[in-house]
Amino acid sequence: MVAALSQFASPQIDEANVALAGVVGAGAAALGTAKESVAAIEAVEKTRRLAAVATVDVLAEITISRSFYEHGHANARVMFQHVAGVSGSEAHRFDQIRRMLAEAAQINCEWRDGRLSVDKASLIGRAFANPRTRERFLLDQRWFIKQARRFGMVRFTKVVARWLEVNDVDGPEPKNDPTLEKRNAWLVQEQFTKGWRFEADLGSVQGSEVNQIFKAYVKAEFNHDWSQAEKLHGANVCTDLLARSHAQRSADAFCQIFADACNSDKPSAPVKKVHNIVWTAEAWEEQVRRYVGAAARVLDPGSYNVTDIDGHPLFATAAFADSLVGTIRRVVQNAAGVTIDMSEEHRLFTGLARLGVQLQTPECYWPGCHVPTSQCHIDHLKPAACGGQTNQLNGLPACPRHNWFKERGYTVTRDTDGEITITTPTGDTIG
Repeated sequence: MVAALSQFASPQIDEANVALAGVVGAGAAALGTAKESVAAIEAVEKTRRLAAVATVDVLAEITISRSFYEHGHANARVMFQHVAGVSGSEAHRFDQIRRMLAEAAQINCEWRDGRLSVDKASLIGRAFANPRTRERFLLDQRWFIKQARRFGMVRFTKVVARWLEVNDVDGPEPKNDPTLEKRNAWLVQEQFTKGWRFEADLGSVQGSEVNQIFKAYVKAEFNHDWSQAEKLHGANVCTDLLARSHAQRSADAFCQIFADACNSDKPSAPVKKVHNIVWTAEAWEEQVRRYVGAAARVLDPGSYNVTDIDGHPLFATAAFADSLVGTIRRVVQNAAGVTIDMSEEHRLFTGLARLGVQLQTPECYWPGCHVPTSQCHIDHLKPAACGGQTNQLNGLPACPRHNWFKERGYTVTRDTDGEITITTPTGDTIG
């Protein structure tokens, strides 16, 4: 089926898209009864499922052909995520389904007939992904199909979880003691509130040590609040009169641990605390206007930017307040976002020259790659050996992999609007 798809599906998919575009253009038909509404839902869901079948087929063909490598992607999933413009989790779901269908023939038949939703197929794929139960999974394919037909998504999730629990003596997707292999920690930013959430998986001993340190810092924050409240209220002080809540003190304690580590005279990883904030001129000038009491103006989202060097958004008022008490490094960029005022010529991108390049983009410039700028090399678009200068107009951040990849016959150019074009050795362009 995949082989047939690669030869004949493109014209067929084009025809289907044209027909579907006509349906969408005409708008949904009036639905006067519940029966008509049910029929309409079933029809559009069937279309959605068949489109998902085609998606997985394309992923399978790209994986087999390894054509993703030509455009510098690590695998077919990454290529799909970039070209389709979908989230990593959505691309992962389709790829997980692809892996399952390659071995589960009975489920594949159900899937290809459009009788299995993407959500249910992804959930079944999660069960398939457990290597300790895979042999049993392949024997129980009919059982999964029967349960998927019988139950809605909520109940089906519980049924699959129970199947994993019964068939995996270590439990579904067991979390081994992180002391050995699975320890992890990460910070995630919520794009709308711009707040950060910290999460970690630690081993028993490691977690115990961190917990003791954290509790000691929280207690220190409490003692500080209590001391300040005593000065104001004397013997009548109580927790309700403290300046911060327990949650606020916990967050501040967490930040203080990092601040102390940064200021330590014997750090394991020396860090120079320089907070580079990237502003557009319009955003900066508007904050100055508001600071001196002028009425707020509405800014154009297209010309508004306040981020850190890795592109994480900051609240403008908080960033502006920080700039009033911190060191300001002024960076001038042209309309295309290219830094133009730090152009000292050096053989390597160092110091201000390196920072000027980093400020141009929050991540590796290669399409589909999201390695943060702070973890990238500085790549000469035109190699220095070919006369390329070491300045912001000829440099962009590139992750180690794509910095090396570019030397394999790929050329990178930047037009006057700042748009990057990568040309492959075969003459294709990557956008």
